[in-house]
Amino acid sequence: MIGFFLKKNFFDGWDNIISLVLPNLIIFTLAIGTYSLVGFLLSLPLPFFPIPLIVLLLGWMLLTVSIFAFGENAAQIANFKSVSIKDYFKSFLDVWKDAVVFSLISGVIVFMAIFAIPFYLSFDSTLGLLLAAFVFWTVVICLLSFQWVLPIRSLMHNNIAKSLKKSFLIFFDNPGFSLFIFLYTVFLLAVSVVFFFIIPGATGIVLAHTNALRLRLYKYDWLEEHPDATPKDRKHIPWQELLAEDRENVGPRDFKSFIFPWK
Repeated sequence: MIGFFLKKNFFDGWDNIISLVLPNLIIFTLAIGTYSLVGFLLSLPLPFFPIPLIVLLLGWMLLTVSIFAFGENAAQIANFKSVSIKDYFKSFLDVWKDAVVFSLISGVIVFMAIFAIPFYLSFDSTLGLLLAAFVFWTVVICLLSFQWVLPIRSLMHNNIAKSLKKSFLIFFDNPGFSLFIFLYTVFLLAVSVVFFFIIPGATGIVLAHTNALRLRLYKYDWLEEHPDATPKDRKHIPWQELLAEDRENVGPRDFKSFIFPWK
């Protein structure tokens, strides 16, 4: 299943590269703009420190909204459908509320990782170490779970509350696969640095998460059709059978179809 996921995700990204690049330019511009503005404000003798913090928070919200807006496009691409840049901009109004909520929640997790862990470690005591360990594992579980939030919202059309709940359920049922997707995300980030986050960038990562969840959901369709499946059966999902139609849709790719996917 993992091998096919990597193949499908690569071809989906390549075939829709323009649809990935343009939103990435917007996301990258927002990120650089927020970083530069916060840095500039911090260099000024401002009477109130919260001003740069407020700007950072607003920038984080806008960045999250712009990433969430690509979720529907990613779902369409993962389902072998065509998308346009218009679809991306239309999604802003649909996603902004959920995106803002998620930005606040994820912001708390980032705060815990950056400030709470060092704070508890500074206690230099057993209690401080235990609290730091608790926060650390909380952050790790959230990181591995949150990567499923946007795909759940886009593919299953759930609100943010249900998406968050299901993201933890998927993680705890698929910890190994969630870890693999996280490591694959780190790889995509490394590649993105080389290409200045133009490709694969944030949209490429969203597409990867969406493709991963879409394929993984076949497991639950199969389990629903086989309610008497034993724990042993759950560990031996017939992926060859479940992915047969998708394999046919992806098809074999020669060099010409790789370079000219529209032909």
